[in-house]
Amino acid sequence: MQALLPLAGRGRAWALLAATLAPLSAGCTSMSSSDDGDGARPEASCAYVVEYDSRTYLGRDETDVPLGKSLGGATRAACDDTPGDGDDGEGPALMTAFAVRGVDPRVAIAVAEDTDEYRLVVADTVKELPPELKKVTDRS
Repeated sequence: MQALLPLAGRGRAWALLAATLAPLSAGCTSMSSSDDGDGARPEASCAYVVEYDSRTYLGRDETDVPLGKSLGGATRAACDDTPGDGDDGEGPALMTAFAVRGVDPRVAIAVAEDTDEYRLVVADTVKELPPELKKVTDRS
């Protein structure tokens, strides 16, 4: 037995369904502008995620960070932001973690990206930057 909508109600039901699904489908696309202005190339989607001492840290833009002592090894997560393109993406990267002077390492650390560049990464549990960390981010 199959339930059928009355003829008069079908159009409204489809319109309601379409109105409900349209915003959801728009949220699934990701386009960004490119150098040539065609807007056809998707933006890289991998977050800068670092694992250290059983904690997850999220990268920030700051690279002028007052370093404290070396804390040991950290791992940047693997990234393949364009699966199926024939490129395996980047594998996990081992790096050295450093304390940020005046900041508890459970809140934020710095990781060595290059010999002279250290990126600030903040624990994913931190919802608002504490004052001692705001001093670091405000000066960058």
